[in-house]
Amino acid sequence: MRTSRNFKALLLLAASLLSFHPHAHAQSGRKPPPETLPGMRPAPAPADHTHFDKVKLVVSEGIYNFVEALNEQGRLGYRLEKTVSYGDPNNRRKYAAVLRLDPGHSYDYVSDSMPEEVRRYGDPLNHHAGRGYGLAHAYARTQCRMVDVSPDPNYPNDTSPRQELQAVQRSNVLLFMRRDAAERQTKEYRVFKGLFTPDGGQKKELQAGLDAAPPGFRPVRLLFSGAGPDAFYVTVVAERDLDEAAPRKAEYSLVKEVFGFEDEVNRLAAAGSRYVDGGRIQFVKIALLERLAGGADGYTFVDDSGDQKRFEREAAAGNGYAGLLVGDLTCTSDSRLFLQKLVFARDAGGGPAREYKVLKVAERKLARLTGLPPADAVSELQSLFAEGFRVRDIFYSHGLYVILERRAEAPASQVQTSKR
Repeated sequence: MRTSRNFKALLLLAASLLSFHPHAHAQSGRKPPPETLPGMRPAPAPADHTHFDKVKLVVSEGIYNFVEALNEQGRLGYRLEKTVSYGDPNNRRKYAAVLRLDPGHSYDYVSDSMPEEVRRYGDPLNHHAGRGYGLAHAYARTQCRMVDVSPDPNYPNDTSPRQELQAVQRSNVLLFMRRDAAERQTKEYRVFKGLFTPDGGQKKELQAGLDAAPPGFRPVRLLFSGAGPDAFYVTVVAERDLDEAAPRKAEYSLVKEVFGFEDEVNRLAAAGSRYVDGGRIQFVKIALLERLAGGADGYTFVDDSGDQKRFEREAAAGNGYAGLLVGDLTCTSDSRLFLQKLVFARDAGGGPAREYKVLKVAERKLARLTGLPPADAVSELQSLFAEGFRVRDIFYSHGLYVILERRAEAPASQVQTSKR
């Protein structure tokens, strides 16, 4: 009898607990909300962008922390404008980005390594493109190690063994961006790769691959990999917009020089070519130009610095900022990339005058720290953006700099003359 009484008590207790279970049906017949599966996020409430900053600056240490920070801002509607990595290659690299608010949309970001052998290890470019992502940027990465070096021939009496920190492998990290979580593929990628040495290499083979590319493929990135500088790989990443109905066949010229690099670039520019991208391994310089694109009759390459007066002189001479010749990430590139250059184009068509602002958003010591940059620098960046400036680039050279550009306002005398 006691056992039967205890059993009934247990049944009553179980029934009472079930009635309070969050997943149990209420007596009114109303069904509970569906359970959220692991990894799923509830749909976010529409954001009110009225009081959002129009532009933001994100700084993080390590690529994973950086991508996480981008996604936090991307869910609020912030789109990547320009980005850069910097700092000691032997430790965790720093990453910085300028983001612009795009109300009504959301963005998400992922990163992946670019393998040396795509056929063997897989193609991250088209893998992520198949999920709706597009390539947003590529960051250089260098692995350094202490290695034994031969005695210096200039000191024959010094035969003691020496060790030196040298680059043993160069590679790249890719950053992808997607809008509104759309999984429809809109981009397709192809890579063209060649092995190079300072005095030779597969330039003809790489050029032939570019010439044979189907219509619509346009180079978007130059990647450097391998040990270098005695032997290294150059990879041209070409992208095609799948929504383009009738893509044209563009032609490109590859320039590879140790001496006479600027002369060769300007020779091609005089024939109508336009600078697309460029970089270097030590003293070997590589550039890609689009043939018969027009728009510039020559280019000037100057040392990377945040010198505002230099930009003012270039603008006064009718030159416009065209991009970077990206420097080499050596084992001692803690303060700047090796021999990085700013590229200015001499406009052959007499285009509109431009005004530039070079904003130093973080000193070298502060730029090495993670987190938010100084509030006054961010405030000035937002003010310039509100005044009509657009972000052209971000780079690091003994500090973190943002290059901004807008069309210069015509002097009052010219405006009055035009009205007459």
